[in-house]
Amino acid sequence: MSERVYERFLLFMNAVDNDLLEEALAVPKHRRAVAWRSLAAAAACLCVVVGVLFWQSPSVPEAGVTAADLAGYGYELPLPADARNVIYDLLPSSSETPIAQAEFDRGGHAVTLRAWKTDEPQDIFYSEAWTDQVEWSAGGAALTLRSNDKTAQVSWYSGQIQWSVRSDMTPADLLDTVDSIFSTLGGQLNNAPEGAGDIHYNAFHLDGLAVGETTFTLDGVGCVYRIALTYDTSSDFADISGVEEEFGHRAEAEVGWCPARLAWNDGGAGKVVWFDVVPGQLYSLSVDAGASRESLLDLAGQLFLPAQDEL
Repeated sequence: MSERVYERFLLFMNAVDNDLLEEALAVPKHRRAVAWRSLAAAAACLCVVVGVLFWQSPSVPEAGVTAADLAGYGYELPLPADARNVIYDLLPSSSETPIAQAEFDRGGHAVTLRAWKTDEPQDIFYSEAWTDQVEWSAGGAALTLRSNDKTAQVSWYSGQIQWSVRSDMTPADLLDTVDSIFSTLGGQLNNAPEGAGDIHYNAFHLDGLAVGETTFTLDGVGCVYRIALTYDTSSDFADISGVEEEFGHRAEAEVGWCPARLAWNDGGAGKVVWFDVVPGQLYSLSVDAGASRESLLDLAGQLFLPAQDEL
């Protein structure tokens, strides 16, 4: 059985009402005639489940599902501009609204994007044995990244739609794909300034914190911008920059209304870390060249988008 057919089987199994199955399998002790009817009903249910191995929606045209077919259910899947070999599909769900799917190639990797209109967050992929999980917020959405040594998956729920993307990409590469999807949706995961290039987005754990990271170049300087939520509101807030080296200058200042600590070498590397106490968010900006007190504070001010403004 192919993985595609097996997944359809699992989806259809989840779509069958458990109460109906239990009722069909329940055999009264003293009514043999009714028992035979129950067994027949159970057999019918089994036939339906087995039949799903070869199931195709009757509304699906012989030529295959198109973007227009998805639009008929109110779906418009936001594919990256460089997506290739796109195949659309409609998958069964536990409601009247099917799950919309697009399979495509990006950067030499197979990617599957799914969307399901539902009143609450749902798992819309078959389960995996994940070895790592990161949960964080970005672009106005709460995201979950799950991964193991073969597969990565990013999921988020927004506007009563459950979104999920899975691929054999590395987690960082998959997050770049998700960033592109967010851009198509009119949002943004990365926090790069105007004129930046070589932009990449990532998320990972650092000292027990879930960190969202944007790397980019600006005027030939490599920059790393990080954000992390914390429950520690002490004045000695954590440094999430990950930069540990000797600096010739250190100072305290403010980014917006937030207390900040700076460290830099004139014209060389530098960093600034700051803390917004009300939402409990840590920030850091590090550069690999051209650092000064003024340049660090100026770029930090450009990047800093208070969490309150995203509400």
